[in-house]
Amino acid sequence: MRNLLCAVGVLLVSGCLAGAPVSNPDGAETEAREGLTAFFARSGPSGGPRKPPLARVSLAGGDVVVAGPDGYCVDPSTRRTAPERGFALIASCHILSGGKAGRPVVPMLVTVTVGPRGDSADLPTPKALAQAANAKLLTGKTSSDRVAAHLASGGDAMFDGSDPRYWRAAFLQGDRLVGLALYAPRGSALAGDQGAAMITRVKDRIAQLSASSPQRRVTPAQKPTGGLLGRLFNRQDLPQ
Repeated sequence: MRNLLCAVGVLLVSGCLAGAPVSNPDGAETEAREGLTAFFARSGPSGGPRKPPLARVSLAGGDVVVAGPDGYCVDPSTRRTAPERGFALIASCHILSGGKAGRPVVPMLVTVTVGPRGDSADLPTPKALAQAANAKLLTGKTSSDRVAAHLASGGDAMFDGSDPRYWRAAFLQGDRLVGLALYAPRGSALAGDQGAAMITRVKDRIAQLSASSPQRRVTPAQKPTGGLLGRLFNRQDLPQ
């Protein structure tokens, strides 16, 4: 899976799919051609063709429905779900399908982690998000049900060519705590100020679909203590 993310990263850096608007360093076009060849030559985890991207997935027993804004899909190979936890990765439908579905959109990767049950008191502050990531906080945004942090470093560890700057956010969906992290190619506007609006779009899309989804009946569980941010922003969720 790490190799897959790197291959996707090369495509994202290229920004060449129908002129997707992203700034690129010199030599990115050549790297993109090589990345396209490697990406489309890959087969699925079982040796067969890769599964087509998904418009949406349900996580944590159906408590949270994950989908991206128009033009973005869920990578089925990254979906992980359990009664009290879930994980999925959102990226361009066009890239995930090898150009067979969707339209070219501004490239990005968004990780979605459904964590434990909680309430507004459990939402971290932007400063806490930055401290958990061991990164400088560039700017933070807080409301009654969500928090976002723009971080100065760490994003370039996600995939080849990703910008060091990236966004983290946490919000409540019902009584579920959900963590988002948005990564974009080096120099992309989404790695800068425009990432705030995009991560809000992802949050709003999840909230809209989850609110209209039949909710399962559950027995209230005791809220876990300690390690909350680790549960919401753990890269080990990414399949290797």
